[in-house]
Amino acid sequence: MLKRESLKSLPVKCAEERRKYRLAVAEEVAARDENFATSREIALKLKTERKVIANLIAQLRAARETAGVSLNELEIRTGIQKSSLSRLENSAAPNPTMLTLHRYAVAIGLSLEYVLHCNIDKKPGN
Repeated sequence: MLKRESLKSLPVKCAEERRKYRLAVAEEVAARDENFATSREIALKLKTERKVIANLIAQLRAARETAGVSLNELEIRTGIQKSSLSRLENSAAPNPTMLTLHRYAVAIGLSLEYVLHCNIDKKPGN
């Protein structure tokens, strides 16, 4: 709780500062729906991108299990902690590095191939 003496040290806004403040708040409120829509679009794009990675990880996990490689053995082969490997395989929102995926694949006798496609019609980030 603020003491009386600390309230005295708070700045007093003049009429012009109050007007600018109200204007700024009104602009934020007016843009709120647009900001929410933009946020939803970005979240949907991220969710779609994460599904691609999650699918790749599911394929790696299936290959590991088919090869009969345990997480303990994978830890030894990759140098990645078992807990991190488990988290990678079970995460709802995985975000591994390419190096991690490469080490995982090599440890179970696979290789990863990276392909870049040039979409001339699209601008970067779209």
